[in-house]
Amino acid sequence: MAQDPVSIAEDLLRLVKKVYPGKDNLVNQQLNPFEAYEAKYEIEDRCGLLLRTVLGPLGYTTLLAESCQESSALGFVTELGVADFLEDRIMTVDKIAEELGVKTKFLKVALSCVTKHGYFEEIDAHSASPAYRNNDLSSILRKDHPTSLKDSIGFMCDDGLRATSFLLPAAKVDAPKTTQGKEAPAISLAFGFEESVFSWLAKDPIRGKRMGSAMEQLHRVTNENTAFDYDWPTLASPVVDVGGGIGSLEMILLRNQRQGSLNFIVFDIAATIENARKEWEKIPASKDFSISFQAGDFMAPKFEDTLIPAGKPTYIIRHVLHNWSDEEVVHILGHVRTAMSSNFAANRTVQPKLLLCETLLLPDSNRWVRAASMQIMAMSSGWTRTEADMIRLLEAAGFLYIKSHRMRADDTIVEATLPA
Repeated sequence: MAQDPVSIAEDLLRLVKKVYPGKDNLVNQQLNPFEAYEAKYEIEDRCGLLLRTVLGPLGYTTLLAESCQESSALGFVTELGVADFLEDRIMTVDKIAEELGVKTKFLKVALSCVTKHGYFEEIDAHSASPAYRNNDLSSILRKDHPTSLKDSIGFMCDDGLRATSFLLPAAKVDAPKTTQGKEAPAISLAFGFEESVFSWLAKDPIRGKRMGSAMEQLHRVTNENTAFDYDWPTLASPVVDVGGGIGSLEMILLRNQRQGSLNFIVFDIAATIENARKEWEKIPASKDFSISFQAGDFMAPKFEDTLIPAGKPTYIIRHVLHNWSDEEVVHILGHVRTAMSSNFAANRTVQPKLLLCETLLLPDSNRWVRAASMQIMAMSSGWTRTEADMIRLLEAAGFLYIKSHRMRADDTIVEATLPA
């Protein structure tokens, strides 16, 4: 049965007024922060429904298929540095193209694509060489903007887009395998390498650094409320962040000053830890915050070869497990369980705790979560699991599930401990 666009629009308006009441549009009951967060994505869903209804199946499907070109246009102008070059100036497209060393027609087409979405302000659009200046949207494409997304866009529109274009050959039953006989992710086919994607990225001075910065930027967008919606100060220190990358979680906690007296040990492969040290050298020290680094490999066959810090009271695995198969996840969790149980038998007064901080696939998961799941699949042949999947894997590795925490974020925290 066809949806009525007027009814959808009226329903959408009611929801928007409820979430964003104006001075002449007071509601009887204000939404609490969690309701407001969830309502934001309800609005996103209603907007999508309205667009699908108005355009119809043919129009909407062709628009969705061509959206990859819009992503390419955003990547083009961002990597080219148009917003960086403009700064606070107004300049014609001919002059921008000349200064940045590209053909004018390419820049014209790309800018036409992104200005339709509100990026940049176009001046004298009917001129043979229209002029442009930055606005609020295009400003976040600048490298020096305090909430810059430049590295995120570079990663998604370069590494991510190229990898996703190889998803179909990677998905074939007879798809190429690595020399170790493992499933080759789409990104390996796209760029022609054999090692793990993390080793490949870490060794590349440009892509590796961009990847680390991109993760920090994206978590700021999707998971900043993680600092507020979980009671971090109640955790026993030190907290070992297994596969912690450059310490993106710790950056969120430090930025929002919610860490109390916690101290962290960030554990990852050597090349990543080297990048992490460089990033943290740029961050002012805090007397209430402690972070150290440990290089190792949680995929090592034997626990003693992993170098995971043992006997600590709290371990966290954040945005790691979605990159690995079920068997590999149980392998990783098994090593963490061994590390946690190191002093447990001798000191049962301290109950060690494991936190899995992961984006889970939920019935109401938003558009970003579902799109990012495609990129995860392309980058590592991983996928976004459900809560039931996570609990099953925890139990398979010998953990006792405690509870899950929903937050005003894409992430969910799943708590577990060792059986008594």
